[in-house]
Amino acid sequence: MSDSQLFFKEVNPGATRTLLLIHGAISSHHEWDLVIECLPPSFHLLIPDLPCHGRSTSATIPLTLGSTAMLLKDLITKHAKNGKADVVGMSLGGYTAIYLAQRYPEVVNDLFVSGVGQPWPKPGTWMSSVYGSILALSSWGTTRLSKRAFDWLSSKADMKVNQQLYEDMALRAGYELGATVSSYLGEDEEENWKTRCERVKSRTCVCTAALGDPIEGGKMRGVELRVGNDRSRAFKVEEMRHAWDLQNPELFAAGIVAWLTGEDLPLGYVPFPI
Repeated sequence: MSDSQLFFKEVNPGATRTLLLIHGAISSHHEWDLVIECLPPSFHLLIPDLPCHGRSTSATIPLTLGSTAMLLKDLITKHAKNGKADVVGMSLGGYTAIYLAQRYPEVVNDLFVSGVGQPWPKPGTWMSSVYGSILALSSWGTTRLSKRAFDWLSSKADMKVNQQLYEDMALRAGYELGATVSSYLGEDEEENWKTRCERVKSRTCVCTAALGDPIEGGKMRGVELRVGNDRSRAFKVEEMRHAWDLQNPELFAAGIVAWLTGEDLPLGYVPFPI
């Protein structure tokens, strides 16, 4: 399905509580395929492709924070139950979820995000170009391997990447998208992720992968998010790498369900001190 040229997949349309799943950089909605299998059918799921990713590649929908948030807000308003959704985001999707929640709080209930503790350089700077190159090289390099070599490398990292996701990654990987993502996430003295987190009113679970994310950055996100909602919490997830929704989708899904239903998070989620 598409909405204002933003492609999205819909699952369990008869359920009464909507969950919006936002994928990471140089990925697609297929990133969530295994997580979806582990979520109960009581959740109505909306799973979009972000602009410049997957099937959302029209030149009329650029990858910018403002336009992406507006498109996601419109998606929730038109298709979510009662015009509101709980939002889950991984990495780029996590930052996007935070921006969406502080920009359009009227459409967002709770948040569950991971991989959002990395600081990002100011857009247009030399360092922003370096970050863009790193993103591009990491994705381009792996997807230019033979599929057999890619599968071997993924298995060594315990990552489960299906054929559809591999094809979407290979199609979009390159410097142009890497540079765009770096600019999208860039921050300066006035507009940065600290101030955006502090403006979020949603009850938020922020996760940090113990083997792939900056621990102190994840811990500080928890502090910042509690400014707007003192029920927000931060967790370190043991033995997980950055894209751990592909490493342990069962644990990722179990955390989502526990957080949204008010239960204790499963074994493996270690809370940072408040």
